[in-house]
Amino acid sequence: MKKITILALGLAVCASAGAQTSVLKEAEQAMKGGKDAAAVMTIITPAFTNPETAQLAQTYYIPGKASFKDYDNLLGLKQFGKTKDGDDVKMGKLLIQGYDMYVKALPLDSVPNEKGKVKPKYSKDIVSTIAGHFTDFTNAGADLYNAKDYDGAYRAWGIFNEIPQNPSFREKLTSVPADTILGEIAFNQALAAWQGNHLEDALKAFLFAKSKGYSKKQLYDYAIAVADGAKNSEALLALSEEAFGLYGDQDPMYLGQMVNYYLQNKNFDKAFEIINGAIAKDPNNAQYYNIQGVLYENVDKRPEAIAAYKKATELDPENANALYNYGRQLCESAYALNDAAPTSQREYEAYKAEKIVPLFQQAVDILEKAYTVNPDNTDVLKYLENVYYNLGDEAKLNDVRKRMTY
Repeated sequence: MKKITILALGLAVCASAGAQTSVLKEAEQAMKGGKDAAAVMTIITPAFTNPETAQLAQTYYIPGKASFKDYDNLLGLKQFGKTKDGDDVKMGKLLIQGYDMYVKALPLDSVPNEKGKVKPKYSKDIVSTIAGHFTDFTNAGADLYNAKDYDGAYRAWGIFNEIPQNPSFREKLTSVPADTILGEIAFNQALAAWQGNHLEDALKAFLFAKSKGYSKKQLYDYAIAVADGAKNSEALLALSEEAFGLYGDQDPMYLGQMVNYYLQNKNFDKAFEIINGAIAKDPNNAQYYNIQGVLYENVDKRPEAIAAYKKATELDPENANALYNYGRQLCESAYALNDAAPTSQREYEAYKAEKIVPLFQQAVDILEKAYTVNPDNTDVLKYLENVYYNLGDEAKLNDVRKRMTY
């Protein structure tokens, strides 16, 4: 009985192996017979997980070949204007699928046989096909991006940058793109990942673009936004420091990011060192004083913060943020004085007239100007409402409340 059982088991294994081999033959016949890549993929999918076929180059070469074949057919139709809506996206997906299948097949095609010899069967065709379609991946990325298939666009542009890094493909390329081209493609790839909300992938692509010499201001602006969204504070700081060195004279945002990093980490000395150093080099930059004021607020130095905001508004009378911060802090000073006011009504009235009202009167003009410059900042109206209430100006109070309802 044992011998019969063992024999039956052996027959079952042979049958299984034969079944899987027949799957490969069926898929190959379908591919050669003109079946589309989708049909070939359906036939061959069981072979991807079967131990008898999962490590065979043929398993991946067949669907890869079918994918490139379908792509080439559509490309021919496109050149004569005979493609249909959606074919551009289909072409991009076929190109990616063909590449993915081929790069799986390639290393398996170099596995030694039972005699220890390497006899590649598909490698030459795989390498020449991928190299021959190299530039097609840029167009595929653009088509997929325009169709809002951001994951597909990210993958297509990523493949374009992968191919020259593979020695097997690189030597077959008619020309290797300059780093500037690779950088631009990586930048587009990063945008696709960002649109798809894959922030870490986007950041990685932005950094790759930068490594290839892409150093336009927009790269830093976008990469900093992505790093911030991904909560990658170390990358945000590094990007901000580098951008400040290149574009700090154009945009104070980079300095603000640097200061904020140290502020969040409670390293106030470093934060002050950065902002004070920047002011020393450019003492007429209003935004620097606005940032300095924010920093003073965070260490509970209101008089210094007010002085910094005032300086910012003197240098730039149209600086909406500085105007708002200046007026806001004057109000906060008035509130603090009110909290410390005498308790007797007679003494309070004199105290209010002498110390509190002048601050509110000073704040009114500044806050009104802030609202004029930036009417989208409705927080200004909240302070104005309180100020006019404390000043007893009913007409202005009603006017502010009317503006708050718009």
